[in-house]
Amino acid sequence: MNPKQPTRHGSAEPLWLDRIKPGMRLPLPEIDCTAELVAGYAELLDAKHPIHVDPEYAKQTRFGRLIAHGPLIIAKSLGMLGEVFGEALQVMLDVGEWRFYGPVFVGDKVRLECFVVDVNAPKGSSSGAVRLEIRVMAGDGGLAQRGTASVLLSRKPKA
Repeated sequence: MNPKQPTRHGSAEPLWLDRIKPGMRLPLPEIDCTAELVAGYAELLDAKHPIHVDPEYAKQTRFGRLIAHGPLIIAKSLGMLGEVFGEALQVMLDVGEWRFYGPVFVGDKVRLECFVVDVNAPKGSSSGAVRLEIRVMAGDGGLAQRGTASVLLSRKPKA
């Protein structure tokens, strides 16, 4: 990432480990769950269950319409972390404790909430682990998914 380009958190600077504190809320953009997005995911992963790609089939289900793949929403959410942290993000350490509470419908815009749960950054180290909780709020405002992920972030380099 070019350090002069603004990141999604609104700063021209990456979001370095030194600025991260437990309880902090991180801004993630909404996900526009378009039919094209869902169809592309289905094609890419050969995940073509009709609940995701066949409107006539979906009408006959308890949902009544097409739903997005749960892992698609997870992947989009996690992918946005690079835009939030910028070049401070080294690697993803884990994804865990992910639960599904309700559907995300094709055509919905879903809101993401991301909170810092814990920071493990030994003194003198150049990086540290940051544990996050991510909540996916469905188009109707209800909780659709909740999960955790950990990333390794760099401290700001000394000038």
